[in-house]
Amino acid sequence: MFEWQHLPSWVGDFSRRLAGAVLILLLGATAHRFLVGPLRRLLARSRLDPSLASFLVNSVRTAILLFVLIAVLQQFGLETTSLLTLLGTAGLAVALSLQGSLANFASGLMLLAFRTVRIGDVIEVGDVRGRVSEMLPFHIVVETFDNQRITVPNTLLTTGPVRNNTYLPARCVQWTLPIRAGTDLSTAKAALLSRLHMDPRIHKGPPPRIYVQEWTPDKQTLVVSAWTATADYLAVQQELLEELGKSVEAIQSAGRGP
Repeated sequence: MFEWQHLPSWVGDFSRRLAGAVLILLLGATAHRFLVGPLRRLLARSRLDPSLASFLVNSVRTAILLFVLIAVLQQFGLETTSLLTLLGTAGLAVALSLQGSLANFASGLMLLAFRTVRIGDVIEVGDVRGRVSEMLPFHIVVETFDNQRITVPNTLLTTGPVRNNTYLPARCVQWTLPIRAGTDLSTAKAALLSRLHMDPRIHKGPPPRIYVQEWTPDKQTLVVSAWTATADYLAVQQELLEELGKSVEAIQSAGRGP
């Protein structure tokens, strides 16, 4: 039976615990505001790798949240020793449930150590393609070119193939151009090379290459390849296709005669 005479004492005790919990939450929010934000700005101004900076900031944020959670539980009477005893009793279940998280955390450390992926890199993992915007303890955040935000577990980047499109400073651009049979290939190649050399984004070395990929009675297919800076790769790939195609059409029109 509930003893009503103890109600004021119980209410007073609960009120004190609730006030303490609220105070802990406010202190946690203050610590988050005055530690995480300045730490992020400090690391941004330093020479520290952005990927490592992102990882450290998010690790500090996670540590603050865990500390606040444990402190609030203690405030309501749940001692940490009791919590650890409870976790020890269910050790196998906890280990199995945390196995994936621990694997992702370890994979995040490996990514930072070997610098497989860094913030700003354009990567492809499975069917996900986009730019890495943030590296968290358990996953990375990828922003796609059609403005979607996708989270990728760290284990996918350490246990499977990852295509990093921006890791190296230069990339090879390639176009496939069909040419009508009977067109002078030497003239066509010279015109295409001339058009490539007109673009300052095309590297002089290695020099552009043009070769015949397919030869049929109706047409010949030329493959044009050139090197450019990784930052210019997409623009060069898209913009020069039209220009090279116009050069081929001009040669074929001139060869056709009046």
